[in-house]
Amino acid sequence: MSLVQHSGKLSHDDYLSKLLVAVGKDELILLDENGKTATTDDMVSKWQQIRLSSRAVHFAVGPVDGFEDAAIKGANTLSLGPLTMTYEMAAVVLLEQLYRSSEIERGSPYHRE
Repeated sequence: MSLVQHSGKLSHDDYLSKLLVAVGKDELILLDENGKTATTDDMVSKWQQIRLSSRAVHFAVGPVDGFEDAAIKGANTLSLGPLTMTYEMAAVVLLEQLYRSSEIERGSPYHRE
């Protein structure tokens, strides 16, 4: 699993092209403000899919204004909610949600309803 962030130095199209080349046949999940907002249960389900998959999974933080509609059409997307945050903070929030999912899966008391 890897996390790629947009540095702002590439054009939108160049960034997406480089992502697709780097990922190859692996799974790419685009973190985008207009992506699907996941509940904790959704994240646990996604975590289980990731763990059982034979393909590597890559998460890519979108550009400041999000990915263009054409780029995310048919893509696997995820939104971390409506809050504005830095790339680094998005990475921390994503990692915490993946950790939470792993703890729920193993039955630890970390997550409370």
